[in-house]
Amino acid sequence: MMKLMLVAALTTAAFQSPTPEDFWQECQIETTILCTPDGCTNVEPTLKLYFGDYKDSDGRQRGYYYRCRRDADCDRIEDPWIGENEKYRAFVARERGLISRIGPGGKVTDVATLDENVLISRGSCWDAPPHRPDLPAGN
Repeated sequence: MMKLMLVAALTTAAFQSPTPEDFWQECQIETTILCTPDGCTNVEPTLKLYFGDYKDSDGRQRGYYYRCRRDADCDRIEDPWIGENEKYRAFVARERGLISRIGPGGKVTDVATLDENVLISRGSCWDAPPHRPDLPAGN
């Protein structure tokens, strides 16, 4: 597990803090692998992801990373660490053991850790209106 967290830390170290225009993405997870100490297996995908990177009304950079179970509540991560390089944008919540990376063509890889278990999800993203209840669409 420590190796995985070290890999995640090293991966995020190569990213720069973004200064983009507002970035809103909705992502559908298409494949999921669950790894336990006993090995890895494919499992049924159950998540949709929503990402936002924007300036609030006071001009401060803000973000969100929502992990939503289909037909259920969302885990809401407000103001995750966000970084980017020439290929990827990453949304990271180290304290929760989460990292998502959106790459070329809107491909997303989401990694979640819990104790000795790792869930690796992959899917596709597209531009979408904000998924925040406190922001009107288009902001």
